[in-house]
Amino acid sequence: MPGCLVRTVLVLAAVLVIKKMDWLPKNFFSSKPVTIDETPILIKDIRSLGQLITASFYDEVVVDSTIKNYIGPIPTAANQLVIIAKGKVLAGIDLQTLADSNVTVNKDTVWIHLPAAKILDVIINPGDYETFEEKGDWSPEAVTSLKLHAKAIIMARANNKNILDKANTKAKSLIEEFLQAAGFKLIYVTKG
Repeated sequence: MPGCLVRTVLVLAAVLVIKKMDWLPKNFFSSKPVTIDETPILIKDIRSLGQLITASFYDEVVVDSTIKNYIGPIPTAANQLVIIAKGKVLAGIDLQTLADSNVTVNKDTVWIHLPAAKILDVIINPGDYETFEEKGDWSPEAVTSLKLHAKAIIMARANNKNILDKANTKAKSLIEEFLQAAGFKLIYVTKG
């Protein structure tokens, strides 16, 4: 124990001497400012959400693009880009579109007409893209275009798996359970 205390005092003394002698940079112990790399994605709007997410769909797709190069009529090597994208689709009800006219309450009975479920978001984070193969030179615009194509494929696959029907069914069930827990005896829920 005494040896440990002596080492701690010596380390602190050494740090103080180094700092006093200006051997360390001025901002050595201060935090560095956070910098964010430039990306093609911009924040357009920040708003409060009133969404009931009732279904999600996860998928992984492989998209590719090939551009053949020619010297006159003779084909040469091709530029190729293959990207793997992992994303999720969120579907549910936008509760901000629910108007007062959609809800009627009479004592312990409630009638509610829910808006139809819709795709609320398709999320593919920058880290969810993996470049599998890249040959040749690709502009940032071409890469972004391929990434947007991957996003469209994931959304189309979610629609093919009836995500909106599943979201509508789950939303109706959740609203009924919520209103029952709120004390209503008779609950009538219809969907848009």
